[in-house]
Amino acid sequence: MILVLIAILLFFLLLLGIGFIARRKSVDTAEDYFVAGRSFGAIVLFFSLVATNFSAFTFLGFAGKSFTSGFGQYGIMAFGTGFMAISFYLIGRKVWRLGKIHGYITPAELVGKQMNSSLLKYVFMTVLIVFTVPYLATQAIGAGMLIMQLTESVISWQVGAVVTMLVLMGYTFLGGMRGSGWTDVVQGVLMISALVLSFVFVAQGLGGIQAANAASFQQSPSLFSRPGLDGYFTVQIWFSFMILWLFADPMFPQLFSRFYTAKNEKSLKWTMLCYPAVVVFVFFIPVVIGVWAHGALVDIASSEIDMVLPMMVRLFAPEGVYLFVMIGALAALMSTADSQLLSLATMFSHDLPFKKKDNVVKRGRLFIFLLVFCAILFILLGYDPSVGIMGTLVKGTFSGLAVLFPTVIAVLYWKKTTALACISSILIGEISIFLFQFGFVDSFGFLPAIWGILIATVMVIFGSFVENKIR
Repeated sequence: MILVLIAILLFFLLLLGIGFIARRKSVDTAEDYFVAGRSFGAIVLFFSLVATNFSAFTFLGFAGKSFTSGFGQYGIMAFGTGFMAISFYLIGRKVWRLGKIHGYITPAELVGKQMNSSLLKYVFMTVLIVFTVPYLATQAIGAGMLIMQLTESVISWQVGAVVTMLVLMGYTFLGGMRGSGWTDVVQGVLMISALVLSFVFVAQGLGGIQAANAASFQQSPSLFSRPGLDGYFTVQIWFSFMILWLFADPMFPQLFSRFYTAKNEKSLKWTMLCYPAVVVFVFFIPVVIGVWAHGALVDIASSEIDMVLPMMVRLFAPEGVYLFVMIGALAALMSTADSQLLSLATMFSHDLPFKKKDNVVKRGRLFIFLLVFCAILFILLGYDPSVGIMGTLVKGTFSGLAVLFPTVIAVLYWKKTTALACISSILIGEISIFLFQFGFVDSFGFLPAIWGILIATVMVIFGSFVENKIR
């Protein structure tokens, strides 16, 4: 137990130390604090995007969902997310150029100023905030669960989650985007190494890959089919997830903001080329371990589904390897959470109409404190462990943010689009998701997000045509 606590403490101190070093290398300007002076080369940018996007969802949610449904989870995640590199480059290249020319540092600022509409900026910003705060909290919740698992419930998941939030608040407060990017490199390496070790030891413990698959197939053959063990992956759901990642992920403010940080367009290009290859490799590991848990006859309560990967590693790996893997999992969670925290603080401090514009960095640090407080409230009052991480995110964050995609594409590539059409697209799209999500309208087996994206797209096109005709 003492070794576990020392390892966690050393990891937290390492992150705080990197934040302190980044603080000493920084200057107190908005561009430097919030987008690292647009200085990230290909390596830092790549790890920053990878570590930011690979989260509690990757380490815990993937394995949990593959345990309940099967290998179908790999298809929707690896290939669906791999194709996301297309939308990353389609949006990221234009965002980087406009940010460089006009000095933009937030998503809402770009959308609002390109359309010359403060109302559109605030609508866009509100949606980003509403659907990102719960995602921020789930990262800390995942960390809390891991710490609880490591300490054999001596430390509750709530206490672990709160401590994690306080630590990431510390190094984000100190280092800003530069600190976040530098810690992403360390956390990305730890995360990938931990996943590889997990795979090696679990496969070895089950007698090899072939034996592990055979044991799981014998227990539940449907794990290896597309509908899955619980019949979840219908054609409609399969298609829905493929589309959802393509549209939703670039809208995450923590990823959108990373486009501003690129040193040049070449850095952005190489990052997008490498991203799919890493995704296809990394996403396979938690999915296959979740499936193999059936062959290992692991008994998991519904409220602990997201802990299947840690349980499998503990079952088959030495204590030291298990500890390293859990630290890697913590790295995955925190690398996403710090980016979300900073992007939210950036929007609050930069996009709201404060009279004084010269103390934006101080405001950003203040909002980091306030946002951590809100996330802690969600941790203590708003999270239902029985839903699971994937259920929490799909029902909220991903669907809500995906609706913004048609507006962003229209703003970046269609000169005839109008601010009013964009606002209508966002509002009606979000309302439609609510109606589909709660059963007021039949979704015909598709995720509500798909209908929201379709309706939002129609609205921005139709609204722009009508407004241009009236003019």
